[in-house]
Amino acid sequence: MSRTKVETAPADIQLLCADAVAKASGADSTKILPVSSGKIDSKTYQVELDASGKKTSCLVDTDGNVKSVQPT
Repeated sequence: MSRTKVETAPADIQLLCADAVAKASGADSTKILPVSSGKIDSKTYQVELDASGKKTSCLVDTDGNVKSVQPT
């Protein structure tokens, strides 16, 4: 059995996504929790978040620019 290395998004990137979801949805940012994250390519991370039961996906680049916030 082999394991693959999954590179998760750094904490500051996850917090940027949580803040972006809060602004987009009007939700309290303290209620938005990152559930999972991973690197899409060399400059982009995808972060999956739970905003009080509402699943949201966020794409952010390594410079901290939020590319998209989408409900899932």
